[in-house]
Amino acid sequence: MTQRRNSIVAADRQKSKKGLLADWRKVIFVLFLQLGIASSIHAEEQASEYRLKVAFLYNFAAYTTWPDPPDRDLALCIHGEDPFGANLQHLQGKKINEHDILIKHTRNVMDLPDCHIVFITHSAINAVDGIIKHLEGMPILTIADSPGVARQGVVLNMAIKEGKVTFEANIAMAKRNGLNLSSQLLRFASEVYR
Repeated sequence: MTQRRNSIVAADRQKSKKGLLADWRKVIFVLFLQLGIASSIHAEEQASEYRLKVAFLYNFAAYTTWPDPPDRDLALCIHGEDPFGANLQHLQGKKINEHDILIKHTRNVMDLPDCHIVFITHSAINAVDGIIKHLEGMPILTIADSPGVARQGVVLNMAIKEGKVTFEANIAMAKRNGLNLSSQLLRFASEVYR
């Protein structure tokens, strides 16, 4: 009788372990599912953010005057790892003052003097001081979306506040580089550094 009871208890423990293991598998599955949904939502938010930032890139260029307008294309260089993805396609075929927008991807600072606009990505932002120094005095509009870089010399710096894109402008650096930022653009800046 005790032997039978022991085997029943052992069988119950075995079922409990299997049930507990199955429960843990369900919990882990639900966690992975939630993480996948959360990362998907984050990716959608980021895509939406960079879709807006592409529109700002276009407007920044439209409201900037270069001392010597380009002969043909207006070169927009994305320096570093591209955060825009497919959103840059919205600029394909667009013109600014009758110049086609030509999108280039760069990783080497030596390629930047061939650009009219340089967007410095998060992956390259640690080198911002060297980039600014390398481009100083050249008619190149520098743009970023990293905190504090307008004070370091980036001409236009975007941020997201309360779900909206805002930007700071460093007009002292713009003037030093021979660029003129329209007063229509500057009135929307959250901060202007003179």
